[in-house]
Amino acid sequence: MADVAIVGAGQSVFSRDCGVSIRELAFDAFKEALEGLDITTSDIDASIICSAPEYDKQRSPAGLISEYLELTPKPSFYVETVCSSSSTGLRVAWSLVKSGLHKVVAVIGFQKMSELSSRDAAERMGRGADIIWESPFGLTMPAGYAMYARAHMDKYGTTEEHLAKVRVKNSHYGATNPKANYRKELSLEDILNSDMITTPLKKFDCCANADGASCVIVARGDVAKGITNIPIWVVGLGAATDTMTMAGRKQL
Repeated sequence: MADVAIVGAGQSVFSRDCGVSIRELAFDAFKEALEGLDITTSDIDASIICSAPEYDKQRSPAGLISEYLELTPKPSFYVETVCSSSSTGLRVAWSLVKSGLHKVVAVIGFQKMSELSSRDAAERMGRGADIIWESPFGLTMPAGYAMYARAHMDKYGTTEEHLAKVRVKNSHYGATNPKANYRKELSLEDILNSDMITTPLKKFDCCANADGASCVIVARGDVAKGITNIPIWVVGLGAATDTMTMAGRKQL
């Protein structure tokens, strides 16, 4: 089977409220991914659109976005695995190219959360858990990941300071990234003294709701060499699926 490479990548600016439609978000990422490549939209023979649903009103976003990007009538598919939607989209694109079914595939991930209040967005996130046995009893995403964090602490001796250092590192790089949602460097004390959200996670341990999009162009090996001088070869992939409910898992 064919070798597979990533030949282009792009991102929109990430912000609390982008002020544009999902198709425009996708366009920003797609346009950047094509910059410097010896390729046009007519060379892309499939697209994969990825997002978690229900944050904006649009249904069937794959058709809408592929039309806006002038990728029709080539096939466009919608992939959704909540937080890992874009990673899954890349895996699907790799499979399509590896199998020989397609030569060049655009993978576009997006999310627009600004149409909802924080409370409504949290409720939508809760639907990513079991809506009968978990989310009705208060399992929001912060609460769920707080349990994971506590389990990690119990097993490995991780501390709240260890977690805070991750955010220190992230804020350092975010401060120099013109596309970052927040461009403010935080100290260890800033994070440790921020409001408790759900023990042991504090305000600055949690990610903020945001609008943004990203795109990668995936191509068959022989085609990739004609598109760019620096293809990034995909040499391995891994994936697994655990039980949907936390209670059904052997360990957290």
